[in-house]
Amino acid sequence: MKRMKREGLMLGCLALAAVGLIVMAAQMRSSPLMSMAALGFGFAVLALTMLLAADLWGRREADLETLAGGLDRDQVQSAEALNLVVMSAFGLLYTLFGAQAAWRIAIGHGDSDDVWRALFSLAFPLVVMTSIVSNKTAERRAGARAKPADELTVHFRQSALKWSMATAGLSVLALYVAGLFQAPLTVAGMPVVCQAAAMTAALRYWWLDRQASRG
Repeated sequence: MKRMKREGLMLGCLALAAVGLIVMAAQMRSSPLMSMAALGFGFAVLALTMLLAADLWGRREADLETLAGGLDRDQVQSAEALNLVVMSAFGLLYTLFGAQAAWRIAIGHGDSDDVWRALFSLAFPLVVMTSIVSNKTAERRAGARAKPADELTVHFRQSALKWSMATAGLSVLALYVAGLFQAPLTVAGMPVVCQAAAMTAALRYWWLDRQASRG
């Protein structure tokens, strides 16, 4: 129940952040392209939050039934999958600032703060992908060491990694074509490519776990 409440709180904060991103993007006047991209990200995060909230509510009865038994390995995996999706969704919010900073650097108007923003936008995708490629699974008990992932978890992560690589390849191809017409887009779009790859991996992992939990 503590886990469910924590996840519900995270989803509530994510929904507020998505609404804030939409409002901020609607007020952007410097770059129509960036404004449209930010609006798309905002609505994507909001839709994803609603999907995760519906899934979390659907698991409420199952969580109540297993309240006395504690978390088993499957529940730990489900919590990990949901946490990765929420983390990658939060990363979308930072991607906007990273892309803006990278754009200013590419056109020669950037400063040291822009460099840090551009680099920090890669933090969330890096954490998500590190979890996906890891052969360990974290324990929920405080102080417990991570254990080797079982075969099913490894299969899920490999599938998520394949989808992520496919998304990254298609995104880089699209970015290359866009860069032929406006070269700074090649630099400014790299945080978006990394974030898209990480979110694809997280969503694929979460979807496979949901399918497995439903038999």
